[in-house]
Amino acid sequence: MKNYGNILSFCFGCEPLGGTDWGDVYIPDIEEAIQEALDLGIKYFDTAAVYGLGLSEKRLSNILGEKRHDVIIATKGGFSWRQDDQNHRSIVFRDSSPASIRKNIEGSLSRLKIDCLPIFYIHWPDTNFSIRETFSTLMELCSEGKIDRIGCSNFNVSQLEKACAVSNVSFIQLPYNILNNHIDNKILSLSKRNNIKIVVYNVLANGLLTGKYNKLSTFPENDRRSRLSNFRGKPYLRVLKQIDRLKIEAEINNLTLAQYAIKCVIEVPSISSVILGIKNSRQLNENFSAVQ
Repeated sequence: MKNYGNILSFCFGCEPLGGTDWGDVYIPDIEEAIQEALDLGIKYFDTAAVYGLGLSEKRLSNILGEKRHDVIIATKGGFSWRQDDQNHRSIVFRDSSPASIRKNIEGSLSRLKIDCLPIFYIHWPDTNFSIRETFSTLMELCSEGKIDRIGCSNFNVSQLEKACAVSNVSFIQLPYNILNNHIDNKILSLSKRNNIKIVVYNVLANGLLTGKYNKLSTFPENDRRSRLSNFRGKPYLRVLKQIDRLKIEAEINNLTLAQYAIKCVIEVPSISSVILGIKNSRQLNENFSAVQ
């Protein structure tokens, strides 16, 4: 296994590269941000096969070029999809069967144009297949040199324990932000005992913690926030009041709200890395400055 040292604290999230579920995105802006990230010394990128059904991985590899061999790319699998010709869209479903996992990994290797995946996560637990079977397969793939490190994403403590019983889990990925700042103590203890690094996403709460939205904000149909309950009605208004108070705290610390939200998370001792989805260089520079 490679030693990744301390370069993992800031992770460039590549979900927007998939071009879906975040409204309109301009790929050349993301490409420019990735090139700037490399210049800043950022070497950790997070993607998933399901982001754009492979598009995020393909685009990331093309943008990185030969530098894809010099950075850490974390990707995620455990999904399959098929075309629904009647509705002209793809149907996505969890599938952590050994055959599917092998197919996922071969697909990611091909799209990313690398020989070994530095980090491979099971994106979401799949109750249709035993965790023992899934993670035993991942250990076989490690032995075959197809993946270097194994990760769990969105697993509860019971699921994580089962994964640890049959494999060397190195990472767990969980949602965390200053509006939702709880990690199960049992996960913390298990992670400490097994030297599992905790990586967090949703650090800016789907953009709420940028401070740019108000009660009049609306989102297009191709933006997931148009479907999320915390962007509608009374829950949304309650969150906006919390955000007004947090803006004052950020100003006292001479930070933007986004910087303050990131800084509060990265300073939590149990958290090793923050993943931040980035659409352009402005977001990159604002977010990265919070971890300096």
